[in-house]
Amino acid sequence: MSSTPIEEKSPAGPWLSRVLGTVLILGLIIFIGKGCHEGGEPDSPVVSEQTANTADTVSTEMTPVRESLKVKLPGGTELDAFKGGIEDQLVAFLNNISSKPGKDVWFDFDNLNFKTGSADITAESMKQIQNIAAILKAYPKLKIKIGGYTDKTGDSLANIKLSASRAESVVAALKNTDANPAQVTGAEGYGSAFAKAAADAPDEERKKDRRISVSPRSM
Repeated sequence: MSSTPIEEKSPAGPWLSRVLGTVLILGLIIFIGKGCHEGGEPDSPVVSEQTANTADTVSTEMTPVRESLKVKLPGGTELDAFKGGIEDQLVAFLNNISSKPGKDVWFDFDNLNFKTGSADITAESMKQIQNIAAILKAYPKLKIKIGGYTDKTGDSLANIKLSASRAESVVAALKNTDANPAQVTGAEGYGSAFAKAAADAPDEERKKDRRISVSPRSM
């Protein structure tokens, strides 16, 4: 009796299916992972870089610190002052043989302040008053006049009165620091007559018009 041989099924079929399924799943995982990486946050610290750049911008926009210097006077006295300040400019003017004093020559105090709305000099301003007194002593032939100025805000007559009072306060302060009274010829308030900024201009512009100045009249 002949028998029909039984056909054995190869195990390759289900094994191959499992392998292909695994490969397909791995490929899908890799594809999804790649897509998330490309669309997500980068690995480099971009936030830190931006923070550093912002800090640099802020530091460069800050008001520069004024440069200090020693202003030398005849006789060896040295004044603590700022480069380009009134002491620096006035002494340079006095040491220049071609300089000509007169009513058109003025040097502005740059570290002199008053209490708001008054002619009272603030305590920290006395340092510059003392420096001007020292310059007068070092240049005994020098004679000066003090001028007071305001901005264009407020009543013009009141401004003249306030500027005059402040100029006179500076004269009194100079004399109280042992400056020779004969070297200070007087004080005058000009109010807003020479103000450049408009009354409605920003305060940063108007404050340049609020000043006390020194005019060398003879030297």
